[in-house]
Order: sequence, then structure tokens, then C-alpha cells
Amino acid sequence: MTPTRERVGNWGRWGDDDERGTLNLLTPERVLAAAGACKTGKTYSLALPIQRQGVPLLDYRGAPMRLALTHQSDVGMFEAYGAPDHVGANEDVIVMASHNETHMDALCHVFSERQLYNGFPAETVSAAAGATRLGIDKVQSIVGRAVLLDMPSFLGVERVEAPRIFTGDELLECARHEGVEIRAGDILLVRTGWIDGYLDAAARGGDDALLLQPGIGLDACRTIAQLDVAAVGSDNSAVEAIPFDDNRFLGVHIELLVKLGLPLIEHLMLAEMAADRCYESLFVVAPLPVVGGTGSPVNPIAIG
Repeated sequence: MTPTRERVGNWGRWGDDDERGTLNLLTPERVLAAAGACKTGKTYSLALPIQRQGVPLLDYRGAPMRLALTHQSDVGMFEAYGAPDHVGANEDVIVMASHNETHMDALCHVFSERQLYNGFPAETVSAAAGATRLGIDKVQSIVGRAVLLDMPSFLGVERVEAPRIFTGDELLECARHEGVEIRAGDILLVRTGWIDGYLDAAARGGDDALLLQPGIGLDACRTIAQLDVAAVGSDNSAVEAIPFDDNRFLGVHIELLVKLGLPLIEHLMLAEMAADRCYESLFVVAPLPVVGGTGSPVNPIAIG
């Protein structure tokens, strides 16, 4: 093991070739125990709709496209298969960026000092081959106990206004306020209320600024590391606050993705869970197994 690996976060903790990071904390025993978080059996889909307008999109990623492949006008399309004219099939081609809508960041998504999690070089990701290390396909699935931190309710506001950076102590105080304990191997879901404000503005024909969002900061990363959290999700665009804490571009991504090997899930829809005060749940999410992908759209499910 190199001296660099010895001093950086979780590098080498699960072996020099590890590509799953903090997901190693989700042992069968912890997954089984997480089923005890279900109290009502109500299920919550935490994903944004995949559409071209009314949702937060970055210009360089483009809007998702749903293109018709076959539909009812293609009479005789399946004649070779023995289909009569009154039987057919509707099919689409879907084109979208891996980091729009509700999505999960792979551990290869961000690099710092030209290194990815566990010391893998930035050059292990290329345009042609994609991520030969730490790709989204290495995630497989995430199943565990989730703790929802409803920061607007804790702070006594409808939604948290930017710029607002949450500290580690505030996350812990919110959990105490809700009467829940954050345990090793948990998935932390941080609600800011930002996405609700964005969608409301979009529905009225306006557009909230994408580059002004509340979220967690660098101090919160230290607390998350101490708690041994398995994954973090939020209802904003980057989990971290924008503008970035201490003016460090993607600073929280570097602390969590790169140093800890901790996956991030962004643009979660958490308002319904918060309204039900569902602060503890069984959380299930799986990315598309795109070999070499740097991220994937997801539809996380929480069971209260």
C-alpha cells in the first residue's frame, strides 16, 4: 500500500482493488436488520419524472429524449412474425444523460489530483472505454436502512433558502429532533426543500436558479465519515450546497466520493416522506448496470 493510500479516507480499507467503497458496509446482517425499519408498509417513489421541461437540467447535458421506434401506424411491421394487422407493439428509444433527473453518481464520477477513490488514476476513465474502474456497474444495488433528515421542519421553515450550508452538528441535531439514531451503514437522506421550490416555480413558468442551492458542507462530511454512513442522497442537484463550501469546486464530492468511496444520489423527491414524518425506512435502489458508466438514472424506493 502506498503512503498516499494510507492517509486518504477509506483508501485501502477494503483492499487495494476495492471498487465498492462504503457499500461494503451493507452486509447481509445490516440489510436484514434494515427490514425492521418498516412500520406502515407504505412505499415512496423518490424519483423525478423523466421529461424535457419543468425539471432541473444543465444545458451541457441536454434534455432527455423519448423517440418512437414502433407504434400503431406501422401496419404490417410484425407480419414476418405471423402477426395479424390488428396486433402490434409500441416501443421507444430513450436518450438521456447519466446525471440528469434523479440519479446516482458512480465512484468514478469525480477525480481530484488526478486520482479517483482508492487511488485509481483518472486515466482509468476514457471516452472510448468508459470507466474501467469504479463504474456504475460495480454498485449492483443498495439496500439498507435510511434515515431522513427533514431540515426545513427542523429549522421551522417551508424550505431552506440558499446560500445555506448544513454543518455536521446540524445533521445530528436534526436526527435527535426527529427521534432517530444514525447508525453505521445507514443511508442518509437530506431534505432541503429546494426541489419543491424549483418545481413550483417551473409550474408557474418561472425557473429557480440552478447555481444557488442549500446543502451539506465540508464540516458535515467529517461527521458523515465518523458515522460510517454507506450512502448519502439529497433533494438538490449536488448533495452539497451551491455555491460550494469554502469556494472548493465539488469539495463535498471530493470528500465523499473520492476520499471515502461513498455513493451520492441526487434530485430525490422527499416531500411526501417528510409530510408523513417517515424518518426511518427500508431503502432500495439500483442503477442501470451500464458497464463503464459514470452514473445512472435511478428510481429509489423507500418503504416506511
